[in-house]
Amino acid sequence: MGESADLDRHFQEALAAGEASEILRLVDDLQRQGRFGETRERLEAAWDALPSEPRIAERLLELYQRYHNWRRFDVLAQQALDAHPRSGELHFAAGCGYEARGDWQEAWEAFARAAALAPEEVEPVLRQARAYRLAQRVDDAIRVLGKALRRHDRYAPLHAALGYAWIQKGRADKAADCFRKALQRQPDWHPYLNDLAGALMLDENWAEAAQAAIESLRIRKRNERAWTVYAIANNRLGDDKRAEQGYRNAVRAAREPTRAKGNYGLYLARRPERLLEAVRLLREAYEAHPDWDEVEARLHEITSADE
Repeated sequence: MGESADLDRHFQEALAAGEASEILRLVDDLQRQGRFGETRERLEAAWDALPSEPRIAERLLELYQRYHNWRRFDVLAQQALDAHPRSGELHFAAGCGYEARGDWQEAWEAFARAAALAPEEVEPVLRQARAYRLAQRVDDAIRVLGKALRRHDRYAPLHAALGYAWIQKGRADKAADCFRKALQRQPDWHPYLNDLAGALMLDENWAEAAQAAIESLRIRKRNERAWTVYAIANNRLGDDKRAEQGYRNAVRAAREPTRAKGNYGLYLARRPERLLEAVRLLREAYEAHPDWDEVEARLHEITSADE
């Protein structure tokens, strides 16, 4: 009781003094204690009393997003942005909420405003490009990333984001160049090696794909993506021993192995002496992924031949 009364007194004092930083510190303490209802009530009271403080609105938007309270989120976003149209942080917070509920147009528009207000910040551009890609507007994603790279060429995530856009555009060769540039700028971030290996595989550059997978596996052995690329590339290169090693290790490395089992089953299905094993793996994969057309077709082909 005493602790709650002290907190209330401190909050009221901070509110009366207009000390936004102290208010946010107090609500952070509440949130750490799991007192989320009180956190919301305090922030709402602070915003009512201090509408000149965009930081309070930003934190409240984050809280509404966390609990999917979209009605209050929309009302607050409108109020706060009307009051503070030049706050890049508020536009970014609004964009994150729109993104979380799949409103891609609202999201990219908010992130574009945030990026224009803070041209040295890269995260709004990355989010804007991602919203464009999820809305299937890949050319727009490529455009904004290319513009940002003219200003921030040393920033590896921008190159990687452009690589993802080129993958979606069907240009794995261009994507591979982007992932190489990302690796040059951030060589200690091994997921870019996985991205490069995957792009090289999609580009049917089998030898380089296998080598990129090996380099990734040297850094992290338990790596389903790298083992899968290693398996597929060696299968295409005609090395069955290494291909099977890759498929087996992909299954072992996977947190949820049904996708890896499906790939392994498709590989074994071309070997008549391994059809029973292939069917078992393909059935497991199909039960988990009923929309996997290739697995369904191969499973039907094998089982129909046995009837």
